[in-house]
Amino acid sequence: MSNEFGAMRLAGKTALVTGASSGIGRAIALRLAAQGCAVVIHYHTAQPDAEAVADTIRSGGGTAYVVSADLADVTQAIRLGEEAWNVAGGLDFLINNAGVSYKKHFLDVTEEDFDHFDHVNFKSTTFLTQAVAKKMVASQREGHILTITSVNALRPGLGLVVYGATKGALETLMKGVALELAPHGIRANTLAVGAVETNLNRAVWENPTLLKEVEEGIPAGRLGQVDEVAAIACDLLSSGSYLTGASLTIDGGLLLMRGYGKPERHE
Repeated sequence: MSNEFGAMRLAGKTALVTGASSGIGRAIALRLAAQGCAVVIHYHTAQPDAEAVADTIRSGGGTAYVVSADLADVTQAIRLGEEAWNVAGGLDFLINNAGVSYKKHFLDVTEEDFDHFDHVNFKSTTFLTQAVAKKMVASQREGHILTITSVNALRPGLGLVVYGATKGALETLMKGVALELAPHGIRANTLAVGAVETNLNRAVWENPTLLKEVEEGIPAGRLGQVDEVAAIACDLLSSGSYLTGASLTIDGGLLLMRGYGKPERHE
Protein backbone atom coordinates (compact mmCIF):
# COMPACT_ATOMS: atom_id res chain seq x y z
CA MET A 1 0.00 0.00 0.00
CA SER A 2 1.37 3.42 -0.90
CA ASN A 3 2.21 5.27 2.29
CA GLU A 4 2.05 9.04 2.45
CA PHE A 5 2.64 9.08 6.19
CA GLY A 6 6.08 7.48 6.42
CA ALA A 7 7.51 4.00 6.83
CA MET A 8 5.31 0.91 7.11
CA ARG A 9 5.87 0.84 10.85
CA LEU A 10 2.82 -1.32 11.61
CA ALA A 11 3.22 -4.05 9.01
CA GLY A 12 1.91 -7.34 10.42
CA LYS A 13 -0.14 -5.62 13.13
CA THR A 14 -3.94 -5.69 13.47
CA ALA A 15 -6.36 -3.20 14.97
CA LEU A 16 -10.04 -2.77 15.78
CA VAL A 17 -11.24 0.81 15.44
CA THR A 18 -14.74 1.51 16.74
CA GLY A 19 -16.83 4.16 15.04
CA ALA A 20 -14.54 3.98 12.01
CA SER A 21 -17.07 4.84 9.32
CA SER A 22 -16.51 8.59 9.73
CA GLY A 23 -14.71 11.33 11.61
CA ILE A 24 -11.78 10.59 13.88
CA GLY A 25 -12.29 6.83 13.68
CA ARG A 26 -12.16 6.88 9.88
CA ALA A 27 -8.99 8.99 9.92
CA ILE A 28 -7.31 6.63 12.39
CA ALA A 29 -8.31 3.55 10.38
CA LEU A 30 -6.92 5.00 7.15
CA ARG A 31 -3.70 6.10 8.77
CA LEU A 32 -3.16 2.73 10.47
CA ALA A 33 -3.69 1.00 7.14
CA ALA A 34 -1.26 3.37 5.44
CA GLN A 35 1.35 2.18 7.93
CA GLY A 36 0.70 -1.47 7.09
CA CYS A 37 -1.80 -2.39 9.82
CA ALA A 38 -4.78 -4.62 9.02
CA VAL A 39 -7.89 -2.85 10.27
CA VAL A 40 -11.29 -4.02 11.51
CA ILE A 41 -13.73 -1.20 10.82
CA HIS A 42 -16.65 -1.05 13.23
CA TYR A 43 -19.88 0.75 12.43
CA HIS A 44 -23.43 0.83 13.79
CA THR A 45 -25.79 2.09 11.07
CA ALA A 46 -23.57 3.63 8.37
CA GLN A 47 -22.67 0.47 6.46
CA PRO A 48 -22.07 2.22 3.10
CA ASP A 49 -19.62 4.62 4.75
CA ALA A 50 -17.83 1.76 6.53
CA GLU A 51 -17.58 -0.23 3.30
CA ALA A 52 -16.20 2.87 1.57
CA VAL A 53 -13.42 3.11 4.17
CA ALA A 54 -12.63 -0.58 3.67
CA ASP A 55 -12.61 -0.16 -0.11
CA THR A 56 -10.17 2.74 0.17
CA ILE A 57 -7.84 0.60 2.26
CA ARG A 58 -8.10 -2.41 -0.03
CA SER A 59 -7.63 -0.35 -3.17
CA GLY A 60 -4.28 0.72 -1.77
CA GLY A 61 -3.23 -2.87 -1.11
CA GLY A 62 -4.18 -2.95 2.56
CA THR A 63 -6.34 -5.35 4.54
CA ALA A 64 -9.69 -4.31 6.01
CA TYR A 65 -12.68 -6.04 7.57
CA VAL A 66 -16.09 -4.55 8.35
CA VAL A 67 -18.07 -5.51 11.45
CA SER A 68 -21.30 -4.00 12.79
CA ALA A 69 -22.46 -3.62 16.39
CA ASP A 70 -24.84 -1.41 18.34
CA LEU A 71 -22.80 -0.25 21.32
CA ALA A 72 -25.97 0.68 23.17
CA ASP A 73 -26.17 -3.09 23.77
CA VAL A 74 -23.30 -4.47 25.84
CA THR A 75 -23.81 -8.00 24.48
CA GLN A 76 -23.16 -6.67 20.99
CA ALA A 77 -20.07 -4.85 22.25
CA ILE A 78 -18.66 -8.10 23.60
CA ARG A 79 -19.54 -9.90 20.37
CA LEU A 80 -17.76 -7.16 18.42
CA GLY A 81 -14.53 -7.83 20.29
CA GLU A 82 -14.76 -11.55 19.72
CA GLU A 83 -15.72 -11.25 16.05
CA ALA A 84 -13.01 -8.71 15.32
CA TRP A 85 -10.43 -10.94 16.97
CA ASN A 86 -11.54 -13.91 14.89
CA VAL A 87 -11.71 -12.20 11.48
CA ALA A 88 -8.34 -10.51 11.94
CA GLY A 89 -6.61 -13.52 13.47
CA GLY A 90 -6.00 -11.65 16.72
CA LEU A 91 -5.64 -7.97 17.63
CA ASP A 92 -2.62 -5.90 18.60
CA PHE A 93 -4.54 -2.66 19.02
CA LEU A 94 -7.99 -1.66 20.23
CA ILE A 95 -8.98 1.93 19.49
CA ASN A 96 -12.10 2.85 21.46
CA ASN A 97 -13.33 5.78 19.41
CA ALA A 98 -17.12 5.33 19.09
CA GLY A 99 -19.32 7.46 21.30
CA VAL A 100 -22.41 9.64 21.45
CA SER A 101 -22.60 13.33 22.22
CA TYR A 102 -25.33 15.94 22.25
CA LYS A 103 -26.08 18.97 24.38
CA LYS A 104 -28.77 19.10 27.02
CA HIS A 105 -29.05 21.24 30.13
CA PHE A 106 -28.58 19.22 33.30
CA LEU A 107 -32.11 20.05 34.48
CA ASP A 108 -33.51 18.55 31.27
CA VAL A 109 -31.50 15.32 31.30
CA THR A 110 -33.74 12.26 31.47
CA GLU A 111 -33.01 8.74 32.61
CA GLU A 112 -33.09 7.73 28.94
CA ASP A 113 -30.39 10.32 28.15
CA PHE A 114 -28.30 9.10 31.05
CA ASP A 115 -28.59 5.46 30.01
CA HIS A 116 -27.74 6.25 26.40
CA PHE A 117 -24.55 8.12 27.31
CA ASP A 118 -23.61 5.52 29.90
CA HIS A 119 -24.24 2.44 27.75
CA VAL A 120 -22.51 3.65 24.60
CA ASN A 121 -19.69 5.77 26.00
CA PHE A 122 -18.83 3.87 29.16
CA LYS A 123 -20.42 0.46 29.73
CA SER A 124 -19.93 -1.01 26.26
CA THR A 125 -16.43 0.43 26.01
CA THR A 126 -15.62 -1.23 29.33
CA PHE A 127 -16.77 -4.68 28.30
CA LEU A 128 -15.45 -4.47 24.74
CA THR A 129 -12.07 -3.64 26.23
CA GLN A 130 -12.40 -6.56 28.65
CA ALA A 131 -13.33 -8.97 25.84
CA VAL A 132 -10.29 -8.00 23.77
CA ALA A 133 -7.96 -7.89 26.77
CA LYS A 134 -9.01 -11.39 27.83
CA LYS A 135 -8.01 -12.71 24.43
CA MET A 136 -4.72 -10.82 24.49
CA VAL A 137 -3.88 -12.30 27.87
CA ALA A 138 -4.98 -15.83 26.94
CA SER A 139 -2.86 -15.75 23.78
CA GLN A 140 0.07 -14.01 25.51
CA ARG A 141 -0.20 -11.21 22.99
CA GLU A 142 1.10 -7.82 24.04
CA GLY A 143 -1.00 -4.93 22.83
CA HIS A 144 -2.17 -1.37 23.21
CA ILE A 145 -5.62 -0.08 24.11
CA LEU A 146 -6.16 3.53 23.10
CA THR A 147 -9.38 5.29 24.10
CA ILE A 148 -10.64 8.58 22.72
CA THR A 149 -12.16 10.71 25.48
CA SER A 150 -12.80 14.45 25.59
CA VAL A 151 -11.67 17.68 27.17
CA ASN A 152 -15.11 17.57 28.81
CA ALA A 153 -13.81 14.63 30.82
CA LEU A 154 -11.36 17.07 32.39
CA ARG A 155 -13.45 20.25 32.47
CA PRO A 156 -17.26 20.44 32.25
CA GLY A 157 -18.87 21.91 29.17
CA LEU A 158 -22.22 23.68 29.03
CA GLY A 159 -24.93 21.18 28.14
CA LEU A 160 -22.41 18.34 28.32
CA VAL A 161 -22.58 17.42 32.00
CA VAL A 162 -23.49 13.73 31.68
CA TYR A 163 -21.52 13.27 28.45
CA GLY A 164 -18.44 14.63 30.19
CA ALA A 165 -19.05 12.41 33.20
CA THR A 166 -19.01 9.28 31.03
CA LYS A 167 -15.80 10.40 29.36
CA GLY A 168 -14.32 11.19 32.77
CA ALA A 169 -15.24 7.68 33.88
CA LEU A 170 -13.29 6.34 30.90
CA GLU A 171 -10.25 8.36 31.94
CA THR A 172 -10.25 6.71 35.36
CA LEU A 173 -11.16 3.27 34.00
CA MET A 174 -8.28 3.21 31.54
CA LYS A 175 -5.76 4.14 34.21
CA GLY A 176 -6.95 1.10 36.17
CA VAL A 177 -6.80 -1.03 33.01
CA ALA A 178 -3.22 0.13 32.45
CA LEU A 179 -2.32 -0.76 36.03
CA GLU A 180 -3.80 -4.25 36.04
CA LEU A 181 -2.77 -5.27 32.51
CA ALA A 182 0.82 -4.00 32.69
CA PRO A 183 2.14 -7.42 33.83
CA HIS A 184 0.79 -8.83 30.54
CA GLY A 185 2.57 -6.27 28.39
CA ILE A 186 -0.66 -4.46 27.53
CA ARG A 187 -0.60 -0.68 27.55
CA ALA A 188 -3.64 1.57 27.92
CA ASN A 189 -3.75 5.30 27.26
CA THR A 190 -6.33 7.95 26.46
CA LEU A 191 -6.54 10.92 24.12
CA ALA A 192 -8.66 13.75 25.51
CA VAL A 193 -9.78 15.51 22.35
CA GLY A 194 -11.01 19.08 22.14
CA ALA A 195 -12.93 20.92 19.42
CA VAL A 196 -12.30 18.90 16.27
CA GLU A 197 -14.19 19.38 13.03
CA THR A 198 -16.50 16.35 12.77
CA ASN A 199 -20.17 15.71 12.06
CA LEU A 200 -20.84 15.76 15.81
CA ASN A 201 -20.13 19.50 15.95
CA ARG A 202 -21.32 20.43 12.47
CA ALA A 203 -23.65 23.00 14.07
CA VAL A 204 -20.56 24.89 15.22
CA TRP A 205 -18.40 24.96 12.10
CA GLU A 206 -21.33 25.65 9.77
CA ASN A 207 -22.34 28.72 11.82
CA PRO A 208 -19.81 31.56 11.29
CA THR A 209 -20.89 33.42 14.42
CA LEU A 210 -20.68 30.39 16.68
CA LEU A 211 -17.47 29.21 15.03
CA LYS A 212 -15.83 32.58 15.71
CA GLU A 213 -16.89 32.40 19.36
CA VAL A 214 -15.47 28.91 19.75
CA GLU A 215 -12.21 29.67 17.96
CA GLU A 216 -11.64 32.71 20.18
CA GLY A 217 -11.54 30.31 23.14
CA ILE A 218 -8.80 28.17 21.56
CA PRO A 219 -5.21 29.46 21.68
CA ALA A 220 -4.49 27.78 18.32
CA GLY A 221 -7.31 29.92 16.93
CA ARG A 222 -9.08 27.16 15.03
CA LEU A 223 -10.80 23.80 15.25
CA GLY A 224 -8.64 20.72 15.06
CA GLN A 225 -8.74 18.33 12.12
CA VAL A 226 -9.35 14.59 12.32
CA ASP A 227 -6.04 13.85 10.60
CA GLU A 228 -4.20 15.69 13.37
CA VAL A 229 -5.75 13.40 15.99
CA ALA A 230 -5.08 10.33 13.83
CA ALA A 231 -1.41 11.28 13.45
CA ILE A 232 -0.89 11.40 17.21
CA ALA A 233 -2.88 8.20 17.78
CA CYS A 234 -0.93 6.23 15.21
CA ASP A 235 2.44 7.60 16.30
CA LEU A 236 1.63 6.49 19.84
CA LEU A 237 0.53 3.02 18.72
CA SER A 238 3.60 2.51 16.57
CA SER A 239 6.13 3.83 19.07
CA GLY A 240 6.20 0.79 21.36
CA SER A 241 6.88 3.28 24.12
CA TYR A 242 7.05 3.04 27.90
CA LEU A 243 3.92 5.21 28.09
CA THR A 244 0.91 3.64 29.81
CA GLY A 245 -1.87 4.93 32.04
CA ALA A 246 -1.46 8.39 30.53
CA SER A 247 -3.90 10.92 29.09
CA LEU A 248 -2.71 13.12 26.24
CA THR A 249 -4.73 16.26 25.54
CA ILE A 250 -5.24 17.24 21.90
CA ASP A 251 -7.10 20.53 22.03
CA GLY A 252 -5.07 23.37 20.52
CA GLY A 253 -4.61 24.71 24.05
CA LEU A 254 -8.35 24.94 24.80
CA LEU A 255 -7.97 23.81 28.41
CA LEU A 256 -5.42 26.54 28.99
CA MET A 257 -8.13 29.14 28.39
CA ARG A 258 -11.30 29.92 30.27
CA GLY A 259 -13.24 28.58 27.29
CA TYR A 260 -16.31 30.02 25.61
CA GLY A 261 -19.85 30.60 26.78
CA LYS A 262 -21.14 31.24 30.27
CA PRO A 263 -23.96 29.57 32.24
CA GLU A 264 -27.34 31.24 32.21
CA ARG A 265 -30.55 30.74 34.17
CA HIS A 266 -32.54 27.73 33.05
CA GLU A 267 -35.97 28.64 31.75
